[in-house]
Amino acid sequence: MDSKKIFAIIIVIAFIGFVVNYSIDHYQGGEIYEAANEGFNLLQKGFNVTVLVKTVDGETLEGELFSVSGSTVYIIKDGKKLTIGGPSATKEDIKAKRLEIKANGYVYVYELPPKSGKCSEVIEGLKVDAYSQRFSGLIFVKGLTDPIEIGKLKYHVDYLTYGSIDVKQSLPDGVVLTAGMVPIEILGKYLGDREVYMYGTLYVNSDERNLPLTLLEVKTP
Repeated sequence: MDSKKIFAIIIVIAFIGFVVNYSIDHYQGGEIYEAANEGFNLLQKGFNVTVLVKTVDGETLEGELFSVSGSTVYIIKDGKKLTIGGPSATKEDIKAKRLEIKANGYVYVYELPPKSGKCSEVIEGLKVDAYSQRFSGLIFVKGLTDPIEIGKLKYHVDYLTYGSIDVKQSLPDGVVLTAGMVPIEILGKYLGDREVYMYGTLYVNSDERNLPLTLLEVKTP
């Protein structure tokens, strides 16, 4: 084999090596989304999930995982929703080189029997040392009939947390709400001293069992 053919073979091998390395580098973007999907699975279980992002520019930022949709990761940072994509992202707010998912403790799932009284007092009686506490169930709120107030609550829950809240029934003297994984501090903040009657399920992400309620399940990361 003459030297020209040997040189040509070396060039081809080098090119193939470049293509393989290039593909591997871009596959790291896929790994970012795999990590994000793992984090979203934890979020669905009731864990409070923190996302640590290292950007392609070498900067780092931290936020709370909100959702994952296709190739886009959504986080909440300083009360704002940000979108994260891979190293070659064009539409997202942040191009991520590396993504780290953090979740702590366990999720203790409790049956929440009917509670009534001022919402702020009911919520205060449920608060414990925890990474997060989320409520799913029904809430009757006496005197809440203003669509603007209901809209503010729904916006904050649906747009700035993983949870959701909807109007199940409007009544002359109030409203029945359906809550899904709503952080209890938001209920306390937006419903305040309004009279409520609520029951359902409480998801507490903590290091230990710390509520005297019927335990339905314990979820691990």
